[in-house]
Amino acid sequence: MIPTHTDTIKNFSKGDREAIETMYYQYKPSVMRFVLSMVKDAEEAEVIYHNVFLKILRKRKELDSEKSIKSYIFTISKNEVIDYFNHLNSNRKKAEEFYNNRIERPVDLKLEEEALMNRLEDAIDLLTDQRKKVIQLSYFENLSYQEIAERMLISKNTVKNHLIKAKISLRHYLTI
Repeated sequence: MIPTHTDTIKNFSKGDREAIETMYYQYKPSVMRFVLSMVKDAEEAEVIYHNVFLKILRKRKELDSEKSIKSYIFTISKNEVIDYFNHLNSNRKKAEEFYNNRIERPVDLKLEEEALMNRLEDAIDLLTDQRKKVIQLSYFENLSYQEIAERMLISKNTVKNHLIKAKISLRHYLTI
């Protein structure tokens, strides 16, 4: 017997792996379109969707119908986009402050830049070998996903997933 959508929702609430995957792929296209229409960056939209889905997973026991899940997903998506733009605005302000201070204190900034670069190198060293290589090829050699996939003999989606996970790891490491 083929499970109905109601069964999928019930199984999702129980934490059934197959139902979780079904829900993930069922809502991904519409949420990605929604998020992408606002952030205009496919990689960031992907990261936002992952965050949205993780939040839904955490609350899955409280969701009992398709209507509540769908509205919850889009509410979380909207809030994640708002958080994304707030974070961008905060980073922009930090960058402006950084450059304003650079004019006033060039020696201190040079030390700060060195410290940041050292932290970034440390963060990259903590990545898996695959992710290090993908970061190297993408950011330092400026290769496309397709070129990286061909060079590493992996799929384009795997390249994309490695980059997403590497960026999340680097962000986490650099913000602590």
